Amino acid sequence: MIDPLLIPIIAIVSAVGVPAVALAAHLVLRPMVRDITNAIQAGKTGASGEVDQRLTRLEDAYYQLDQHVTRLIEAESFRRELESGKQDS
Repeated sequence: MIDPLLIPIIAIVSAVGVPAVALAAHLVLRPMVRDITNAIQAGKTGASGEVDQRLTRLEDAYYQLDQHVTRLIEAESFRRELESGKQDS
């Protein structure tokens, strides 16, 4: 059988204990959650800036490679013209 004194004890613990635990969890977890969300946001903005920098460097490297290939094609074309002129003479 249930002790008659147990029911009021459970009611008091529920009425006082549950809100106390909720308040303590709120006070402890709120700063932790705020710090975690700030870290995530800072990581996203920092990573975005880094990605933009890397993309800019890749675009510059691509442009330089394109210029080099164009120069090589022109040099090869010029060399062929020179060689064809020597053979005709």
